[in-house]
Amino acid sequence: MKITGRTMLVSVLVITLASCNVLATKRASLPGPGTAEVTIINHERPNIQVDFFPFKNSGCKLFSSNSYHCQPSSLLYTLGCTYIEETPLLGGLTPEYPIATCILEINEDAGVADIPDSCFYYDGGFTTYCYQYVVYKDHHYQLLKTIAEFRALYAPVDSPEEALGFVLVSDNFIAEYGQTKNNDYIYSVQELEDTHVETVAGGYVVHVFDTPGFGCEPFETKSVEIKVTYDGQLTELNRFPVYGDSSLSGCVD
Repeated sequence: MKITGRTMLVSVLVITLASCNVLATKRASLPGPGTAEVTIINHERPNIQVDFFPFKNSGCKLFSSNSYHCQPSSLLYTLGCTYIEETPLLGGLTPEYPIATCILEINEDAGVADIPDSCFYYDGGFTTYCYQYVVYKDHHYQLLKTIAEFRALYAPVDSPEEALGFVLVSDNFIAEYGQTKNNDYIYSVQELEDTHVETVAGGYVVHVFDTPGFGCEPFETKSVEIKVTYDGQLTELNRFPVYGDSSLSGCVD
């Protein structure tokens, strides 16, 4: 499972939910948890890993299982990384440069006044996170600020594993494997299928998931289908709800 900035936003989520009241009207309009019959279709997680070794002694200290907090004296902090993350599912990219997710934390405490206009995507609420990527190439760290720069380095896309990597860097999508039925979930589909990649004419179709990080919207996970062409262009084909968490249905001020 891909670990994202949502992991670091847990404390913000708790504060946000504490200030909200559950929307009883929304919950009343939904069926009870676990009532929908759903068939789970599992797919094997790709056997790929990222070479993360060049980042482990880069001046960033272990923060969680796959996340490192970069010290102000480190080169990666100077490049614009408050945190770096090890993302194993980027291991299908070619060339096989060591790569790390670079997360810039933007708030008053972080000392960053402006939100960059050159991020792959943004996440957050009270605190904004800008997602970029760092590769270790020719004994130097190189910051990739946009999907166009990423495409210039890694295209063409010539495998399902590489197509998955392109999708995961493009937005805060999640790859899910080994899913099981959760009785607390309200399912919107009869079949729930793990992340997988289909080979199609002109490229690949990657099936991933999108889950809201926090806030006062219903906590509804969606399945997202994205086509990746051989030259690295991404087009969203479909998006539909698959399940919601009955314990987190939304809130109001």
